Amino acid sequence: MPRKASLILISILGIICVWTLSRALFSNLTANRSYDLQLGFTPNHELHKINDSSDRFINHAPLTAKAIYPDQKESLLQAQLYVTKRGESEILQQESMRETEDLAAFEMRLHNLKWEKGDYTLHFKRGLDIQKSLDFTLQ
Repeated sequence: MPRKASLILISILGIICVWTLSRALFSNLTANRSYDLQLGFTPNHELHKINDSSDRFINHAPLTAKAIYPDQKESLLQAQLYVTKRGESEILQQESMRETEDLAAFEMRLHNLKWEKGDYTLHFKRGLDIQKSLDFTLQ
């Protein structure tokens, strides 16, 4: 009987170890580890994304830009979203904010209805470094 009990105990401990290890490995694979930049008409505030993200838009309604943060932040800095005509340096619109530890996304409503058709670039900057840029076209 003691041999059977220790075999059951070892089996249970083995299952617990495998379950714990698989959870740890799986959570690392699914963790958001990089910055993302999305642009579209329909923001999803619950999932911190843009539902209709694209890079070509018919200019009929205000667009929303969203910088999505990784699960673990390196440091807290001043963040900035800004738009330029593609290949130019003049800023058409910008918004800045101080990052916080619980910040999951930084959002900016664009004034794109005032802009002419053409090619633009959305930039996401943290501190002095541009994390990501997204080229888009207004038709």
